[in-house]
Amino acid sequence: MKRKLHLSILLALFIIGCSCARKPQPVIPPETPQETPNAPAPSDQTPAPAPTPAPTPPASRVQGDVLARIGRKEITREEFRRNYETYLLIVDPQKEKVLSRNDYFNKMITDELVRRFAENEKIDRDPIFIAQLEKEKQQILLDHILKNVLLEKIAVTEDEAAGYYRANPDEFTQPARIQVRHILLGTVEDARRALFRLEAGEDFGSVAREMSIHASRNQGGQIAPFERGTYNKDFEDVAFPLKVGERSGIVKTDLGYHIIEKTGESPATLIPFADVKEAIMNKMMREKRERAFETLYNKIRQEIPVQIINRP
Repeated sequence: MKRKLHLSILLALFIIGCSCARKPQPVIPPETPQETPNAPAPSDQTPAPAPTPAPTPPASRVQGDVLARIGRKEITREEFRRNYETYLLIVDPQKEKVLSRNDYFNKMITDELVRRFAENEKIDRDPIFIAQLEKEKQQILLDHILKNVLLEKIAVTEDEAAGYYRANPDEFTQPARIQVRHILLGTVEDARRALFRLEAGEDFGSVAREMSIHASRNQGGQIAPFERGTYNKDFEDVAFPLKVGERSGIVKTDLGYHIIEKTGESPATLIPFADVKEAIMNKMMREKRERAFETLYNKIRQEIPVQIINRP
């Protein structure tokens, strides 16, 4: 129960931080030079002794330098500048919205509130939290290695992709497909009656709408184009050899009794390279990255000795 309460409060703090973007934003004070006060007018009187100047406050407390205080924590202009510049370097505009200066300022405040709450409640000492944090740390480390160590040295050219395309035509061939309409009946007697009506000259679609028990009856028995391996083998072994416009006799399958008529067919075709180029390059990039990571891992294992004392 206590853990659920902690998580609920954390979630509420995050929601408050996210909603700040919709509320009037606190304006970060601009860096303006201090104006020098006008010198006093000359006087015939002997000037009074100058007062002892007050000690200069610490750099973090100079007027205008502290942007916010959260408890005893101060967010200074310099800290904000460093954090925001780092954020702009790592944010991916294609995956998330880039925060404005004020939105990021609000986020820093929310992050500090959450951190303080977690410390007070000792959430940062929870074994599950520590394990999750370590897992995320390892993933970030791996992503950094992949992006900054491996990917910078890996590239796939269009010529390489074209070579893969030529060497693997079966991978990019659209199999032959046919289109049929059929009538499915539950008994052989019904199938014979339907076939008799067709042989007498009745329209296939009309008989299908009236007698078929298949969902395609509303389309006159027409089903979408399909390739080998889509339907029951007994059904396909009869349907594929038919000529366009030719009708079968009664065909028994596990579903019942069919009467099939082929209405169209298209031969196997090779998909154009332009349509699959991007997919090929992505696949080759993944394979190169995996090989590069394996090579790097083996190199590290050779440089750093690993001795397994016991298995857990």
